[in-house]
This record gives sequence, C-alpha cells and structure tokens, in this order.
Amino acid sequence: MDKYIAEFKAYLNQLSEDELDEVVNFYAEYLADGGFETYEAAVAELGSPRQLARKVLADYSIRLLDSPEEEGQTMSGRAAHSRRQVRTIWLILLAILSTPLTIPIAIAVLATLFGVMVGAAAIIFAIIVTIVALVVAGIVVLGVGIGIIGQSFTTGLVYIGGGLMVIGLFIALIPAFNWLIRGAIHVTLSFSRWLYGKLTSRNQAEKERDQK
Repeated sequence: MDKYIAEFKAYLNQLSEDELDEVVNFYAEYLADGGFETYEAAVAELGSPRQLARKVLADYSIRLLDSPEEEGQTMSGRAAHSRRQVRTIWLILLAILSTPLTIPIAIAVLATLFGVMVGAAAIIFAIIVTIVALVVAGIVVLGVGIGIIGQSFTTGLVYIGGGLMVIGLFIALIPAFNWLIRGAIHVTLSFSRWLYGKLTSRNQAEKERDQK
C-alpha cells in the first residue's frame, strides 16, 4: 500500500501542499480502513496510481472552476479564468485517456474529442489571423497615405482615413474577438466535462470523497 500511495503522490505535483496532503491522507486512510494492504489490492480497488491521480487532478480543476471566486469581472480575471479552463480541458482529456475503454469506444471518443478541439482551435486561429490582417492592413494603408500626402494631399488623406478606419475597426472588434475565443473554449470545456461524466465511473472512495 505504501508503494501505491508513494506513486500516487508523485503524480500530484500540480496540487498545492495543503490539497496534496488532504487527498493523499484521504486515500491512505481509505486503503488502510478497507484492508487493501498490497499494491495489487489497491490497484484493483482504485485503479493504477496514474489513473487515480489524473481523475483527482481533473476533479480538483473542475471544482476550482465552479467555485464563486472564479467569476472574475476584470479583463485580467477573465483571461486567467480562460487559461484555467484550457488547463481543465487538458486534465479532463488525460483523465479520459487513462480510463479503461474498449477499442471501438476509445476510437470514437478520441475522434470526437479531436474534432471538437480542432474545431475550437480553427475558430481561434481564424480570429488571430483576422486580427493580424486588420492590424497589418491598417498600418500599411496609413503608411501609404503618409508617404503620398506630400504629392497628392487629397489622395493621402483618403489613404490615411482608410488606415485609421481599419485600425478603428480592429479596436471596435476586440470585445467580439474575446467573446468568440472565450465561447470556443467554453463549448470545448462543456463538452469535455459531459464526456468525462459519461465515461468515468466513481469508485466507492471517490463517492465518499465527494461527500466531504
């Protein structure tokens, strides 16, 4: 049992010290109280140390996102929240991949997850390309206008006005870009959580931990 707990603890380096102590002590007590004294008995009850650790990390990350403190209203707060959402998606993916599945189901799950993540990545990539294109176009047109204003004042003003308009359009669309990116991340997270709930079963230890 000690070997199992040691391996399990080694996979939990992403948790804080207090969280690590809490979860390790819980499972050590659970195994001791249940009489699961050997490594093999612990694996039979809880799964391998890596499998259990990945589920624990995914569960902790989901709980953190669901906590009231995560509802940041400032721009920096929303950006940090989005980063935690991406991290949670990754942890959920690892937890799902560590879950024993039959080959057909595993292929279907991987294909579905891959499709959702590629779709979200494509949306984000398209937004980034649009942002870069608008900025470059605005700067180029503005530069052309400044360059020719001495030769043709009217034409130069037209180009400068066009460049400023494109840059202004970019600034005006920033909130929409942010909303679309956050939306793509949120949809991917929601689907990942739904799939995680459908594919992973809760053992007795996890049910007891959830009740605490």
